[in-house]
Amino acid sequence: MNSLNHRLGICGTAFTLALFLCLAGCYIDEPGLPVQPATITKVDSSNYQITVDARAPWVPTGIEVKAGQKIRFSAAGVWGESPEMNRSADGGQAGIFGSGYWGVERRVPDAPWGALVGRVGTVRFLIGSSAIITMPQDGELMLGINDGDANLYDNHGFQTVQIQLL
Repeated sequence: MNSLNHRLGICGTAFTLALFLCLAGCYIDEPGLPVQPATITKVDSSNYQITVDARAPWVPTGIEVKAGQKIRFSAAGVWGESPEMNRSADGGQAGIFGSGYWGVERRVPDAPWGALVGRVGTVRFLIGSSAIITMPQDGELMLGINDGDANLYDNHGFQTVQIQLL
């Protein structure tokens, strides 16, 4: 009996250690592929096409906007805020089961995870796959994925965004 308890204790300890190492590995920041620089194409005086990498910090568009100016956005592509997620620019619920990502604050808290979001100055806003948005203030238009700034390393994919200054 004593030998059985000893064996179970060793097996239990080994299992606990293996489980810990597996779970710990899920949270180690492993460097992924290098972030691809945004490709920005000025089609004409009011139309642009920009490719946004989901792993990039805020992507500068080079477009200076004015408060009150209207902009039309259209985005297409597949990206995700974690390896198992594949999303359009509209994003969706957090995680596979919609339960959230523990301890992560997304860039635009009231917008879906993985959605295309924008920023002008300090104001952040949801864009999604198609929208006409009135710019909140003067400044450069920035684009990105709605994820935590410290959690971009495990993202994947791109969105190609058409921008029309109205």
